[in-house]
Amino acid sequence: MILIVDDDQIFLERAKEILNQQRRVVFASNSQQAFQLAQDIGFSVVLVNLHLRSDDGLKLIGVIHEKVRGLPIIALNDPPHSAIVRVAKHLGAVEVLNKPIRPEWKPVVERVRATANRS
Repeated sequence: MILIVDDDQIFLERAKEILNQQRRVVFASNSQQAFQLAQDIGFSVVLVNLHLRSDDGLKLIGVIHEKVRGLPIIALNDPPHSAIVRVAKHLGAVEVLNKPIRPEWKPVVERVRATANRS
């Protein structure tokens, strides 16, 4: 199961089309909702938008990494900024994908999931 944290409805609809072909996808629109879901449900990966309108995606990555051990995090970056990418990786993101979503994301998400399942 995949958790996607983003507050852009159009992005979420497209993400569901691309990523939901073989995995159940759950969405959260803010950090509080996302953290609660991450603690309560056994997700295999979480994708976090670094640029949430009302929340700090970087802070959420740090909290999830610290409190929900073993849950791999993929940061979603739009627009691409190398400085924020370095911070996201330092806080616990194992991968960074630049928006907009494309079909090429699916194998990256599956690779991260598979790597986490072997740990």
